[in-house]
Amino acid sequence: MKLFKFLLIVFLLISLSCSKSSKNENAKTSSQYSEGTSIIIGVLPEESPKVIYEKLYPLKKFLSENFKRPVLIDIARDFKDLEKKIKEDKINLIIVDPATYCELKWNMKNKIFPLIKPEGGIAETRSVFVTKQGNNIEKIFDSLGKKLALGEEKSSFSYLIPLSMLRDVDISIKDFKSVDMLQKEQRIALSILIGNHDIGAMSEITANKYLKDGLKIIRYSEPTPRFLIAYINNLKKDEVETIKNSILTRADRELLEAIGVEKFSLAEDRDFDYIRVLIKNLKGKDYIDYGSKTIKVAILPLYSPLTIYKRYDPLMRYLSEKTGYEFKLVIPKNFEEFINIVSQGKVHFSYQNPYVFSIVSKRYSIRPLAITVGEDCTTDEGICGNEKFRGLIITRKDSNIHKLTDLKGKKIMIVSPTSAGGYLSQKLYLEKKGFNLQRDFKLIDAKRQEKVIIGVYKGEADVGFIREAALSVWSNEVDISKIKILDYGDYLPNWPFAVVNNQNKELTEKVKKLITNIDNPLILKKAKIKAFKEATDEDFKILKILSN
Repeated sequence: MKLFKFLLIVFLLISLSCSKSSKNENAKTSSQYSEGTSIIIGVLPEESPKVIYEKLYPLKKFLSENFKRPVLIDIARDFKDLEKKIKEDKINLIIVDPATYCELKWNMKNKIFPLIKPEGGIAETRSVFVTKQGNNIEKIFDSLGKKLALGEEKSSFSYLIPLSMLRDVDISIKDFKSVDMLQKEQRIALSILIGNHDIGAMSEITANKYLKDGLKIIRYSEPTPRFLIAYINNLKKDEVETIKNSILTRADRELLEAIGVEKFSLAEDRDFDYIRVLIKNLKGKDYIDYGSKTIKVAILPLYSPLTIYKRYDPLMRYLSEKTGYEFKLVIPKNFEEFINIVSQGKVHFSYQNPYVFSIVSKRYSIRPLAITVGEDCTTDEGICGNEKFRGLIITRKDSNIHKLTDLKGKKIMIVSPTSAGGYLSQKLYLEKKGFNLQRDFKLIDAKRQEKVIIGVYKGEADVGFIREAALSVWSNEVDISKIKILDYGDYLPNWPFAVVNNQNKELTEKVKKLITNIDNPLILKKAKIKAFKEATDEDFKILKILSN
């Protein structure tokens, strides 16, 4: 314990010392801005200046040799300082994480443009929650009432994504004893190791450095790009092309290994829309930009925004490539917002469960183009099922509920009254058994699949209604061995992909043909389905009567 406290003090002293040397270095580079010959790369002080310079030196050297001009690294004091330098044209390139890029891009839409992103190796990393070994914290719920440490509020990995992860499982920062912003990930790790905090959030790369010292990872996010290189519009077009082509075609092994990636590829602004969804849900700021040729596709928010993006953005890119239009996801906060958006014709296409489709079809002229085939399995088989799916009735294994007759008078947590797998499937089944859901049970609207699982796990409800595939998706959040399946709901038609408000009939027919003839198995694998089949008149009739 004394050793860790000593290390923390040393770390802070070194940081202060390096910060002073960084200011001196920045003072030197500032005098060179006027020369107009240097390429200035702006970064944030996420690590000590010494570490930053060591990591970026191979890139600095590479660009200088290929561009035949001096390349300098400018470490900004903070986000505002970096933003100020960009506005004053004191920087030509920036290397930042996705959340920082989205904030800067929104503030200076016509000044910052994505250029390069890394691929392979540790090009993508995950945001993780960590604790100290021996703290008796095994799952995220074990940390409630404890002391939490986060990073800088514009950081993807130590703030934005962790808060989204907590939100996904219905945990608020108010559920912790205290929440402190320690800014840098190294400080978070050391603070946990010396016992000042019980749990913290950081990138997996940083966490791995401290595992041998006693740090333990208890939860992971979806993989996210570590950084991107963006350029400022003070560079000439030919200069941007030279930098881009040099990195894409001439990056040597020394450079790639130093950064820890396998290669670089072109970056698009849309690559970071999922981060913008997180920002919108957490901060209420809508940074997503839809152009004049953008085709909006609303996805019913069955899972978290990151999961939805990872599953369906490959399909959007496929449709964009094949049609010449830009297809983009629209991910509402909840089922109700989805229904409102689609019912008002604010999107061109939609993808939803059959029950929501039937509700929307009564308010707006929506038509199914294709029906989903297959879904996640609750076993290791991967993707199973066909054109139908069903819901589960779950409870805790240690509960006194062993058969359907034990359900009367119990608290039942449902996904939503508009959920097919998390309400309608069970409703149809139980009504056949003589139950009246409104009369016989106390229903709790949880809004999300994972919240039902967590609610049952925590004992907030006696029973839960979820889609069959949900258990496999959220098996890492709770100890599934403590959950049992009491029974199964009725089978329902699988999810329809529908046209909503698209006057371009030629495009509609092309989309139908494209999604029912996907020749790239990776797109289907990402979406966790087997295929899309063309919707028939019979499918449409069945979908229309589900809400009766």
